[in-house]
Amino acid sequence: MIRVREVYVENARYLPGEGEYGQPHKRGKRHFNSRDCLLNPDYIVAVYPHSFQSSVEIEMLQANFSEDHEFTRVIIDGNSFRSSEIIINMSYDQLVEQLA
Repeated sequence: MIRVREVYVENARYLPGEGEYGQPHKRGKRHFNSRDCLLNPDYIVAVYPHSFQSSVEIEMLQANFSEDHEFTRVIIDGNSFRSSEIIINMSYDQLVEQLA
């Protein structure tokens, strides 16, 4: 097993600042966060370097990641209720070294 940090989308809820009109209600904002994950190398099908390109994704990253973080997209095989690909907070080269 390989210990990695999975990158996922998190919805943060907050109350708007004072001075806004109407009744206060909670608003939501999406950002990327990370969590510990164990990755079984026997189920890895493909590995690709990943970079977030759109302005929306870059804004979502700024809450928890600095510009020097590197990311890798991992394609996983298996019968799972989850998506067959994840993004991890690890460089492509670091993951290749661990898989070798």
